[in-house]
Amino acid sequence: MNKTKFIGFRVTEAEYNKIKRKAEKSKLSISKYVSLSALDKEIIFFDDIKEMNHQLSKIGNNLNQLTVLAHQGKIKEVNLTKVTEAFTGLWDELCKLVKGKR
Repeated sequence: MNKTKFIGFRVTEAEYNKIKRKAEKSKLSISKYVSLSALDKEIIFFDDIKEMNHQLSKIGNNLNQLTVLAHQGKIKEVNLTKVTEAFTGLWDELCKLVKGKR
């Protein structure tokens, strides 16, 4: 889509700073952030995704450690209830984030 129209508007210093912080948090330019917001488009904040990625990495690391111990014969059974709960919680948060309900 070729953008040919310009919209300009004035805001207070406080409003500008708030918009700027939100745009930076979402890793977007102010123009892009304001456009997406005004058009009711979804804005995903990358800090949220970064934290979810970190949590998934921790779960994966724990599963790998358990797999190694199982292959070494050091453990026979593992209760994965907490891992399943953690993964389910992250999945629910990701779904909320994608649907814009977070």
